[in-house]
Amino acid sequence: MKKISKKKLTELNKLVSIDKIRKVIQILRDPDGGCPWDLKQDYNSLAPYSIEEAYELVNAIEKNDVKEIKNELGDLLLQVILLSQIASDQGDFDFDDVTNEISQKIIRRHPQIFDTNYKMNDLPQDSWERIKNLEKSNEKSSVKNTLDQIENNMPTIIRSIKIQKKAASLNFDWINKDQVLKKVDEELNELKEALKEKNKKNIEDELGDLFFTLISLSRHLNLDPDQTLRKANQKFINRFNEMENILEDKKLKWHSLKLIDFKNLWNNAKKKLKEV
Repeated sequence: MKKISKKKLTELNKLVSIDKIRKVIQILRDPDGGCPWDLKQDYNSLAPYSIEEAYELVNAIEKNDVKEIKNELGDLLLQVILLSQIASDQGDFDFDDVTNEISQKIIRRHPQIFDTNYKMNDLPQDSWERIKNLEKSNEKSSVKNTLDQIENNMPTIIRSIKIQKKAASLNFDWINKDQVLKKVDEELNELKEALKEKNKKNIEDELGDLFFTLISLSRHLNLDPDQTLRKANQKFINRFNEMENILEDKKLKWHSLKLIDFKNLWNNAKKKLKEV
């Protein structure tokens, strides 16, 4: 590892935007004096960081922290450029290939805007899935079944959504949210029956079916289930923290409370937070 010359540093600082960060990464990945950490990275080693940065971006968006959104977008972009540089070093592809391919994909999947000969009167979300399925069917693949083509190594909720959307693109879906709500009730009743029978396998199966149906309900309500659950997590944390604050103000001990005390404490915390 060695410092770059003043001349190269001056040239680097003259660059702006995407050209500058790409040059920075090229310097860090230079076998002759580059950064040891950057040089030893590969696709697999960076995969966890990409997921982590994506979640940190979502967290910043949920907080509506514009400064942090900008920072996290930069961190996520860094992963894209670093991975692209690794690919370029290996002769697989480069960053320009990535940007060109995504541009072509966006144009191809928005025929209502970019195809002057397109005559179908459909919505962008419909044509997107239809064209995507057509592209996949034209690709040579050893996987025969449609849903088996969905990647396994992704968060479970996201994979459930992809499964459901893929099935929906083939017209296998409920018509509206009311039908899904009926299915939620049905799955909940089946879970209750499994609980009565005390059959652990059936309980797990029925609980899984209920989770899957609730994800479908969120999809029909145009709500992201992952973000919805994240917000529910934070709501619970806020209320629980407020419960602890109330106890501290009243100089009460947590373990000395009875069930009715917890209920009252929870309701007081909810009321206090609504007043803020």
